[in-house]
Amino acid sequence: MRPGKSAAPTAAFFDDASTDAPDPAAANPSLRGRQTLRRLLHDILAGTYAPGERIREVEVAERLGTSRAPVREALRILEQDGLIEILPWRGARVVDPTPDEIADLFDLLGSVYGAVARFTVRHATAPQIGRLCNDIAAYLASTQATDQIVKQVDLAYRLGAHMGQSCGNPLAANMLQRLGRIAYLKHRLLEPVPARWRRQTVTRMRRFEAALRARSEDKCERAARRVIQHTAKLVLLHARATPAAAGRTA
Repeated sequence: MRPGKSAAPTAAFFDDASTDAPDPAAANPSLRGRQTLRRLLHDILAGTYAPGERIREVEVAERLGTSRAPVREALRILEQDGLIEILPWRGARVVDPTPDEIADLFDLLGSVYGAVARFTVRHATAPQIGRLCNDIAAYLASTQATDQIVKQVDLAYRLGAHMGQSCGNPLAANMLQRLGRIAYLKHRLLEPVPARWRRQTVTRMRRFEAALRARSEDKCERAARRVIQHTAKLVLLHARATPAAAGRTA
């Protein structure tokens, strides 16, 4: 465990942290379980626990001043969300997807993001559309600095969280949040960011904003998908170039 590894992720990741899990106990965690879940979720997304690193129940319980039961409860939910895996005789560890698995994840995220964008155009109020455009403006402003990639990622995910709140479809919003949490684990693979990729990102986000303002469902869905596809290209480029990727297969 490595404290202070990264800036804290956006609060949007912790809204409704007890997700729609199929296990009734996991869907309704205890108060202590919810508190433990939020803390572990924060630590995973902030990079305190690295991909592939073990999360030991006893250590977490001692650090948070709780028993092992709420830790076990939180780990079960995080496993169902796809952020950790629990292996027989080895315990829990943060997921460390292969490049092929990352590609599949971003394909799925692009489809859901596009659908949420379409639903947002269909159902959002004018003030909600205005808030989304403000989110895009904040994101575009952040791209002027070359050393704020974590802030840019957080602003992008804040936009996604606000889309989920505006789309009128709780199931789609929940899917977007859950996939977004897993994708967020790979945001460090965006660095270094080529200047050309940054310029292309600005162009794609402006097209997305124009589609939102025009309230065009088709154009908004296409623009949203392209934003995710553009991000995926850089993440995969770096993922496949890392030494660890060479020895791993899907």
